[in-house]
Amino acid sequence: MAEFVYDIRDLKFIIKEWLNMEEIFNLEKFKDNYGMDDIDLILDEAYKIAREVIFPINKEGDRIGVKFENGRAKLPPGYVEAYKFLQENGWGSANESLASETAMPLTLYRAYNEMFIAASPALMSYVKLTTGAANLIYRFGTDKDRKLFLENMLSGKWSGTMCLTEPNAGSDVGDATTRAYPTDDPRIYKIKGTKMFITGGEVDLGENIIHMVLARPEGGAPGSKGLGLYIVPKIWVNDDGSLGEPNDVTCIAIESKMGLKASATAMLSFGENDNCRGILVGDPPDSEGRSKGLAMMFHMMNESRIGTGHNALAQMAAAYYFASRYAAERIQGRPFTNPKAERVPIIKHADVRRMLMEMKAQVEAIRAMVFRGFYYLDIAEYSKDREKAARYRGFADILTPLIKTYASETAWQMVALAIQVHGGVGYTEEYPVSQYARDVKILSIWEGTSFIQAMDLVGRKMRMKDGLPFASWLDERKEFIEQNKDADGFVAEMRKLEKAYQCVAEIKDIYASYYANIAEKGELIPLYALRVLTCCAQLFAAESLMDQALVARRKIEELGVNHHDYTYYAGKITTAKYFINNILPNVYMLADQIKEADKSALECPEEALVIG
Repeated sequence: MAEFVYDIRDLKFIIKEWLNMEEIFNLEKFKDNYGMDDIDLILDEAYKIAREVIFPINKEGDRIGVKFENGRAKLPPGYVEAYKFLQENGWGSANESLASETAMPLTLYRAYNEMFIAASPALMSYVKLTTGAANLIYRFGTDKDRKLFLENMLSGKWSGTMCLTEPNAGSDVGDATTRAYPTDDPRIYKIKGTKMFITGGEVDLGENIIHMVLARPEGGAPGSKGLGLYIVPKIWVNDDGSLGEPNDVTCIAIESKMGLKASATAMLSFGENDNCRGILVGDPPDSEGRSKGLAMMFHMMNESRIGTGHNALAQMAAAYYFASRYAAERIQGRPFTNPKAERVPIIKHADVRRMLMEMKAQVEAIRAMVFRGFYYLDIAEYSKDREKAARYRGFADILTPLIKTYASETAWQMVALAIQVHGGVGYTEEYPVSQYARDVKILSIWEGTSFIQAMDLVGRKMRMKDGLPFASWLDERKEFIEQNKDADGFVAEMRKLEKAYQCVAEIKDIYASYYANIAEKGELIPLYALRVLTCCAQLFAAESLMDQALVARRKIEELGVNHHDYTYYAGKITTAKYFINNILPNVYMLADQIKEADKSALECPEEALVIG
């Protein structure tokens, strides 16, 4: 088995040298529990756990997969034990829980969590969903709900899920047909329906599974506004917290998937015997049959969307690290400029170096983007400076579709490059990169497809509050450029960054004109939405890398070229230059396409698109 390695140095750079973590640690929520001195200890120990506890189960989990017999799912060897280890030893759901007094800043928690995801993406999906379900109960449940569920979920005794998708209602959540019928108890409803693609919907992780289910109450309004949210335990939980009888939740099947084979993706039937009970979260439907179930569920969905982007980052990073080590060790070919020389490691060949540089640049750019998002969320959630918190909440809202989509779409491409670097062996199951290719592809579909995220950006995030948050977000990009346009050694790169900013500013105005003339221009809005998102993401990622390069240059000036960290900082500078010179120009091309507004995709006859 290949040894698991991860770039812990880059994680430490982000939260020790780049982001202002002192500001986070000084917040009331964290000041008595965490500080800068804890970072190395936490990350070093987490790295050890990723290498020794989590990664060893990953390959067998993929090979054996989840077994489904007699309505029960059995996880591959080691998964239950690893899950319990994380939850019971302080490395699991409690660290991201809103209910925990000792929860970590998201920025710190996610730094070590990234290594865990890279070591076994399937395992960590169980932890993340349990956390999300618990946070939903904490935000919107009653005191009784919190007492009944949170302790056991955060300790790992019970797991959690999110139940939206149905056989005939996927992205169109508002078409859901699962029903909720009132009982004599105004907070208890009978649930009846089928949900599919439910991660962790049937697992043997613990004593119980707590499903957060969207269902339409009797008399509920049509569409998404009529959906309510219900806590539906697999086994009913009595008022004293003890487990009661099975709650008529049946697993029909476990999906057979391309990847993430150790992650149980279930189809669930609720109320086959008319005896499935759910606890209403929030208020009952109003006089017009409207409920706030989907609005509440969006809190979990948005957490999961950012988490999905981070998951994609972790997998593409792991694939890159495996590829880089293989390239340094694999001897093949001779230098192009000296064909009579001895054979060399393939990392000496120009095109292999290009592929490694592409992966390094995308990984570090996306990691920078992701962790700025986590930083914004920490401030938004816990800062007493409410003006700043609101501003950062707006930034985090804008970044959510960028992170989810750009990371998940790019990850598929970067893992493909990692396979290419490995050559023929990359296509075999002997090396780990093929598993990452199969595991990572789902992430551009999970939690809303890339198109759904793009429409969220152009339809909501760019226009919310009369466009002020997005305008503020753009102003921050412009301010950075103005402050650093004459930075020594980066003048050419700053000019390219400014050109990309101007492209995005122009795209914003173009889309405003489309919405102002939607009768004639409306069809262009969805047609080019994903390209708009890519432009915004690449602009933000490039700026983030340039900001890191400025820090790295100051470090080199301070420490000198003979310092042991010189290579790392020099790599930071070349990475920023590569991204801006080789990847960022894509923004100019996409901006031209958006301005030209070609409609060939809409004008092509449908019959010409369908073969057979």
